[in-house]
Amino acid sequence: MKNIILLTLLFLAAELTFAENIKRIKAEVNKATVYLRGVQLSCTSEFTTQSGFSQVIFEEVSPMLDVNSIQANAKGSIVILDVRFQTFYNESQNTDLAARHERVLKAAGDSLVMLNFEIEELNDQVQSLATEKNILLNNRLLKGESQKDTLELFKEAISYLRSRLNNISAESTVLKRKLFYKNDEKKKLEKRIQDLNRISKAGQNGNKESIPSIVVKIYSEAPATAKVTVSFYVDQAAWLPSYDLRATASGNIELHYKAELNQKTGMDWKNIDLTLSTANPALSAEVPKLSPFYINFVRQYRNKITNESKELLSKSSVAGAAREESNSADELYLDAKNLAAYTTEQEGMIRTEFEIKLKYSIPHDESMHVVMIKNKTLSTEYKFTAVPRLDMNAYLLAEVHNMGELNLLPGSSRIYFDGSYIGKSVLNPDAFADTLEMSLGRDRGIHVSRKKLKDKVKEKILADEKILTVSYELNVKNNKNMAISLKLKDQIPVSQDPMVKVELTERDGAELIQETGMLDWNLSLKAQESKKIRFTYEIRMPKSKNIAGL
Repeated sequence: MKNIILLTLLFLAAELTFAENIKRIKAEVNKATVYLRGVQLSCTSEFTTQSGFSQVIFEEVSPMLDVNSIQANAKGSIVILDVRFQTFYNESQNTDLAARHERVLKAAGDSLVMLNFEIEELNDQVQSLATEKNILLNNRLLKGESQKDTLELFKEAISYLRSRLNNISAESTVLKRKLFYKNDEKKKLEKRIQDLNRISKAGQNGNKESIPSIVVKIYSEAPATAKVTVSFYVDQAAWLPSYDLRATASGNIELHYKAELNQKTGMDWKNIDLTLSTANPALSAEVPKLSPFYINFVRQYRNKITNESKELLSKSSVAGAAREESNSADELYLDAKNLAAYTTEQEGMIRTEFEIKLKYSIPHDESMHVVMIKNKTLSTEYKFTAVPRLDMNAYLLAEVHNMGELNLLPGSSRIYFDGSYIGKSVLNPDAFADTLEMSLGRDRGIHVSRKKLKDKVKEKILADEKILTVSYELNVKNNKNMAISLKLKDQIPVSQDPMVKVELTERDGAELIQETGMLDWNLSLKAQESKKIRFTYEIRMPKSKNIAGL
């Protein structure tokens, strides 16, 4: 029992000490680690603490923070006992307003009391007149029931009755008019009192200024100077990678790796240390577990997939519109490429972090802010390619090797060649193994044509089999004053029926991918040189069948 009493006294003493030794600090963000979704914010304050128990309250933190993510650490001769999130209410700003409301409410209540007395008095006067009228009308003389009254006396009574009734009617009308306005005034006053009561109640229950805060309880054996840092996670922030690819005829591509950052944490970031991380805390860290794999009839399964696809496409279209809008705004930031020199890249086991050495100020708003991460000069090999079956133009293609070493994330990209804007694309490292192929646009200096050789198209019937022979001729001319390398692409049909067989009989040096029917020629053309390419294929089928798709 003594121990329990002693512990109780200690806790009471601690609470009293906390109530006395409280230091309130406006939380200022000094460091932010922004993830692909979410941000870890840190606020630091240096102060002098007294001996014993104290509280440090970081006020005006983000109201959207995850309370489970709050952490606190300290430097100095102190011990952190506890850290928690708490919302305070600023009552000092509402004290005068509450007092004024109370005075007005009391005056209105007093006025209502006096008004009720006045209405009661008027009602009594009206009732008195009504009673007098009833007495007069019920008088036996006026009714002619008295046998002793003379005619002259009756006439005088009727004259008096008429005069008095007129007066009673006039006085009642005046009193009723006063009652009408008094009752109307009473209704307005009662409504005013209801409104004042509602305002007063709202001010007491939730109309005060809320101050989201983090409370850190500390203990120190002696007065000391200490530094306390609190950190917490907020979901309302994110960054997306974007790229500028600037190609030149010299054979190199400048890769500008940037971040499009947005934060709606409720706190302005002023001159902070900024770090960008490729992690995403919003995703589950749990290893996925397999569930039973059920199958059903094709029709029902296909309907399910269709419905899910429609929902996904609907969401994607909205996201795509937002991305297009943000990309158009990014043109304002193309010249901020020197900031990449202030970025340090640190690769961990499961994430990569880019530490920005410059101090950044990013307000809480709807805008997209662009941060330069790094610049990289990429060694590039230029080639031309043409697909005359679809387009009679040749395209300049840049091949960038060893892309896997850059640790890039999928993102939008803008492509420039010799200072001219080519267009937009998507840079997706998951779509290529180690070599990036990037189209830099059409080149009018190379002429390409394709035609079917009608004199070579033949149809032959042998017993139960029909053989169709088709030939094409491709013409390429290099109108440039320099030699070029050109990859020429075409295709032959691929059969989906075992009764129909396709065979390439003339390829003119082409590489054939049997599964897809793709044909590739790697050509080297000197200045002003022309080349002709021919390929022929045969289709064998039952003579009673016809081919669809040719």
